[in-house]
Formats: sequence, C-alpha cells, structure tokens
Amino acid sequence: MIYKNLHYEFIAGTKQSNIKFVLLHGWGHSLLNIKPIAEQLGEYDCYLIDLPGFGQSDMPTEVLSVSNYTDIIVDFIRAKFSCDDRVYIVGHSFGGRIAVYLGAYYPQLISGIFVVAGAGLKKHKRLLREVILTGARGLRTFYRIIGRDVMTSSLYRKYYARFASADYKNATPLMREILKKTVLEDLSHIARSVSVPTTLIYGEGDTTTPAYFGKKYNRLIKNSRLYILPTFDHNSILSAGKYQVASIILNTIKD
Repeated sequence: MIYKNLHYEFIAGTKQSNIKFVLLHGWGHSLLNIKPIAEQLGEYDCYLIDLPGFGQSDMPTEVLSVSNYTDIIVDFIRAKFSCDDRVYIVGHSFGGRIAVYLGAYYPQLISGIFVVAGAGLKKHKRLLREVILTGARGLRTFYRIIGRDVMTSSLYRKYYARFASADYKNATPLMREILKKTVLEDLSHIARSVSVPTTLIYGEGDTTTPAYFGKKYNRLIKNSRLYILPTFDHNSILSAGKYQVASIILNTIKD
C-alpha cells in the first residue's frame, strides 16, 4: 500500500441495483465539489472520494503520480465492490485523468467512465508564454547550480506572482511537486488504450480544460461519446450544469 486513510462519503441509492458510481473530484477540490452530481444520481449508490492531499484524506508522504493515484482508487474498488457490481467512474478535471488511466489499464474492474471537464492533454501553446516559461526554467537551473534559492531573485518573484496558477500558489511544497509531476503528463497515448465505454462531457465556456480537450479525447478513445454543454465553465458544469451532466450519465447507463 502506497497510501492509507482515504476518506470517502457514501450516498445510498433509493433502489436496489448493482450499478455503483465512484466520483473523483478535481485538483484543489474535495468530494463536496462533485457532490451535486452524486445527488442527481439518487437511484444508485454513490461513493465520493477525497483524493490524497485533499478534503479530509491524509496528505501523501511522497510525490505521487497519476498512476499512483489510480492504484489507490483500484485498491478502493477491489475492497468495496464484488465482481457482480457494475462500477462507473465519474471524474472531474484531475479526477478525469484517473478515470482515463482506469479505462486503459483496469477495464476488468469497471463498466465505464464519465470524464467531466477532464484534464490530461496539452493546451495549444502561446508563443509569449512559452518564451517566459523557458526563461523561468533556465533561471531556476542557474540558481540551482550556484546554490541559491531562485525565490530570492526579484525577476523570478515577479514571474511567479504573474504566471503561477492559483492551484500551485495554494499548494504545500509536496503537493506542488505532485502538481508539477501530474500536470506535465500528456495522456494521449494512454487514451488510445481505453477500452471501456467512455462519455466525455465538457463546458463550452471552459478555459481550464477547453472543449477541444473533449474533441481530442473523442478522436483518441474508440467509440467514445462527446457532449459539449453551452455556457458552462470548468466549475459551473458541476453546479449549474449538474442536471445536464447527471441526465447524460443516467441516459447512458440505461442505453
């Protein structure tokens, strides 16, 4: 076991069914953020998980990869469900990364995945930002060589204040290392290996995981379905968009 003390919340369905949902939240969130979706899936048992380092789950003691997070969820699935259960994964943003891994490497454990505003692909590059990022990496390397903390550089502090994401700024040092390790991984090659039924749901107004992520995943994952919901952004797709998202999920499992 690479990790212990995983916190989760169980919401019992209103009818007896072997259909079970496991819901995985995004980076910087907790199970509370994805709970509105679970509440709309009321007929079925739902397990909402606080991923390691978030919510009420313990902090990791080492730098985890997406593969490590996936292994933790695999252990949870094996412990909670029987071979007769039909387990569906609903993953938002970072949770979508884990869902893609599960669909590619553990198809025997699950019946399908729902990727909601899923991360895991590279954004279209903007030249100015790439130049600045390359310069920042070079400055970090130089300061490492001379044995100084790059944060003592006024130039780097200005860059950090301007370009570092809120997720990075708000994270602990260990979680920053996990964020860097996971965000840099492009899941394109893994998506091609997904063999379970896959539904992709993206918001048209999402700038964090844009709708073109969904279109690319749709090309990579065989027989996947793509839904792009108008007006919703990265987070509102879970709140104002909960009815549409849940409707897609429920209609899909009944097909």
